[in-house]
Amino acid sequence: MSSAVVSAPQRPSFRLSATLKNFWIDILLFMAFVVDMNVPFTGIPIHEWLGIGLIALFIYHLILHWDWISAITQRFFKKLPANNRLKYAVDLLLYVDIVLLIASGIWISEAALPQLGLSMGRAPFWRGLHHMTADWAIWLSALHLALNWKW
Repeated sequence: MSSAVVSAPQRPSFRLSATLKNFWIDILLFMAFVVDMNVPFTGIPIHEWLGIGLIALFIYHLILHWDWISAITQRFFKKLPANNRLKYAVDLLLYVDIVLLIASGIWISEAALPQLGLSMGRAPFWRGLHHMTADWAIWLSALHLALNWKW
């Protein structure tokens, strides 16, 4: 007699396409940023720690797209479709804006960095810069999502 082994049918493994992964990372970044901007809702400590988490996600996003960034940077002043030039310009503005947002956030930190033993002071210039770059980041992020909407 032969014994047959009956096994459960194999379910296909679930795997996100690179495009869908990019979509969800962009949406997660944008939504987390919108929540983080609502300081009366989150409070300063959560606002700052969520901001630090967003820095990590932002760096991950840059790493995922580094090949595109590098390729477009090299070809920017050569023959390049106008939509790629526009996307690159918006992304560059968004990058500079986020770097300024991060730097000013570090400078005015009231909870997260002082807990780590770091304190920079509270210069009004940095607070104003932080608020302005946060507002710009929302608009530039929305434009970034709109320009890359072909998921």
